[in-house]
Amino acid sequence: MNCLVEGVMQQESLKRVARYLQEQLQAKAQSIPLQVQCAFNKANLMVLVQHPPGTVLDSQQVFLVLEQLITRLPNELIAPILSNINVGTSQIKLFLRILGQPKPYAFHHFEFAAIAPPNPEDDLLTVIQEPVRTDRQSRATVASPDSPQLASPEPGLPEPDRLEPDLPRANREQVRSPVSQPSTSPESTTLPAVSNRKSAIVPARSPAPDPAPSHFNARLWLMVGGGVAAVVLLGGGALVLTRPCVIGECPSLQTAQALSQQSAQTIKSAQSEQVSQQATGQLTEARRLVNEIPPWSRYHGEATALQQSLDQVIEAESQAESAMQKGQAAAQSVTEWQAAQSLWRAAIAQLKTVSQNNPLHTYAQERLISYQANLAFTDQRVAAEQDAQKRLQSAKKTAELAETRRNTAQQLQDWQTAQSTWQMAVNALNQIPNSTTSHAEAQPLLESYLSRLAEVRDRTTKELSASKMYQQAVSSEQRAKTWQQQNQWSQAAASWRNALLYARQVPNGTSYSDRAQTLVTTYTGSLKQAETIVKIRGDMDRVCTAEGKICDYTIKSDAIEVRLTPTYERRVRTLGGLSSFSGDQETMYKINKHLASLGSALQTVCNNASLPIEVYNSDNELIGAFSPGAAM
Repeated sequence: MNCLVEGVMQQESLKRVARYLQEQLQAKAQSIPLQVQCAFNKANLMVLVQHPPGTVLDSQQVFLVLEQLITRLPNELIAPILSNINVGTSQIKLFLRILGQPKPYAFHHFEFAAIAPPNPEDDLLTVIQEPVRTDRQSRATVASPDSPQLASPEPGLPEPDRLEPDLPRANREQVRSPVSQPSTSPESTTLPAVSNRKSAIVPARSPAPDPAPSHFNARLWLMVGGGVAAVVLLGGGALVLTRPCVIGECPSLQTAQALSQQSAQTIKSAQSEQVSQQATGQLTEARRLVNEIPPWSRYHGEATALQQSLDQVIEAESQAESAMQKGQAAAQSVTEWQAAQSLWRAAIAQLKTVSQNNPLHTYAQERLISYQANLAFTDQRVAAEQDAQKRLQSAKKTAELAETRRNTAQQLQDWQTAQSTWQMAVNALNQIPNSTTSHAEAQPLLESYLSRLAEVRDRTTKELSASKMYQQAVSSEQRAKTWQQQNQWSQAAASWRNALLYARQVPNGTSYSDRAQTLVTTYTGSLKQAETIVKIRGDMDRVCTAEGKICDYTIKSDAIEVRLTPTYERRVRTLGGLSSFSGDQETMYKINKHLASLGSALQTVCNNASLPIEVYNSDNELIGAFSPGAAM
């Protein structure tokens, strides 16, 4: 009976030590739930620290903090322990294990020396950052297949990343601790290198394995790793055995399963964000309930499976919420849309892992419909942003080419090419949707491009008008020359007038303006010549047809040739001969007067035309000549 009482008191002392260590560690770990259990094996004190799946602890730092806490235990806690430990020969063994796993993944031991009283001025965080080396060997050993005492964790798990102490709490999953959170004492600081990342839990890097003592056998493991069964039966069994889910039914698991199924109905009928949050709250509560199921419960395996599914779904909800927040802005960069896209894909991937026989399968399927629709919309926004960026870059390159063509344009075709290139740049900017970030950048460019396009369009219009006027002037010139060849000087003069009019209408400052000026000079001379010839022809027509058909004429560039008609010549000769023979003085006077009048008319024509006139008889013999400016 005395042995039984002594055993019960010993277990109560171990519980108090475990509770003290757990409170100190929990204050440093903040939201990371930890469980601490203590037991004796012969003269060795063993301390087991357990943490939930999904968290990664730096084993070396945890062990260092534990060692500091144990060596500074308060007197009321250390006194009962000293009766069971041989100072100087016993060891204190520390273990790290994942809740739900049968074996620890890291081991550390140190020799039990004299216990130093706690010093409120000591800062454990400082000790962790700058550890003090002593004669006592302190090692953190990772359990490996080569160690006969500690089996390694599940094979194939990757080695965890080493986490920084200042990891933001926003990256940690909010897991409710099954133990109450004590108030932080002046000595307490945050446990460094603790994370809650969603990854497989594997041993942290540590020095080379240090073999555990040979007396650490399977029986001892059952006492420490299997829930401290021997301790429970001796002293604290009443407390443990009466906890929910240990003996009999497990209402926490049943409630968690019911909440998981109810969440599907809630989200299916969700008409507002508040109802959607209610479904998420049901899942969060279900996860809290399964987290409270102890690892020694026969329901723990089923609870762990449900917890993993809840973790996946809640993580998907968190990712979806982040994606929704990123997608609230209508216009944002392609990088921001791609970030939301990645979050939607990750959330969908999480939900697709929920199997059909899982209580959360219906919920996951309901959310998949919404998530996939949001992903499709996000894909469209990514594509729209990428297309807008391409159009913006294309517009800029096209504008550079248009400016180069404008600066080198000479002919009408060059200006037309420059105009079409500027138009392409403007069209590219107009096609950028106003819901994209590229639209804001495109607006000032569009204003500049439109101004350049207007300038080039005006110049192109002037060049086109100049081209038309110039071509019409040249065409009129060709017609005037044709009329001249046909000796149709009136029509030729009219064509020369049109040619001169078109040439004078060619706009200045165009590629045709210099050539048009040359045409104006040429056409002016040609028109004057044609008009002169038309006048000469009128005068000659009056002279040669004054009294019947007297003569014919040919206007050349250097002279006017006049030929008397045979009829006229015979008539004059006949009348002259008869008058002379008969002595008809009056007729002779009339004939001489007529010839003098003909000569005077020809001299006048000669003076007006500034061309000499040569008179030939019907036999083509030169019978008279007139020079410009001669006296009549």
